[in-house]
Amino acid sequence: MVRRVKFRQVLAGLLVLAAVACSGGGDDDDEPARKPDTGVGAHQAVPELHTCQALCARLGDCAEELCNEDTKSTRYTGLGELLATQCAVTCDQATVDGRITPTQWTCLFEKSCRQAIDYDDCNTGGAYYTCS
Repeated sequence: MVRRVKFRQVLAGLLVLAAVACSGGGDDDDEPARKPDTGVGAHQAVPELHTCQALCARLGDCAEELCNEDTKSTRYTGLGELLATQCAVTCDQATVDGRITPTQWTCLFEKSCRQAIDYDDCNTGGAYYTCS
């Protein structure tokens, strides 16, 4: 049976997974509410086709980059591919087609990971992640 989820759930599910995978058990109370944007992941080639694979790859890459950035380490290098694979298992192509506008799709790839995912500048549904 194929499990169907809404776009917001795909984003949140992947990024919650990133939170679990990246969590080191630290206290996040001392972190600023809005982290500075270093521009990592900006200006990526925008896939012409709106596919689960492309979306999940982007989200996995961004989760990996943001975890490394937030922890000032490289210990999460390689995590993006695992997250992308797990995202693709639950992603519903019909939902991606019906819920992501062409403008949002372009934004997800052209904006930095921080802008697209952490700040939700693309208005894709308030995805979040945490790393410590």
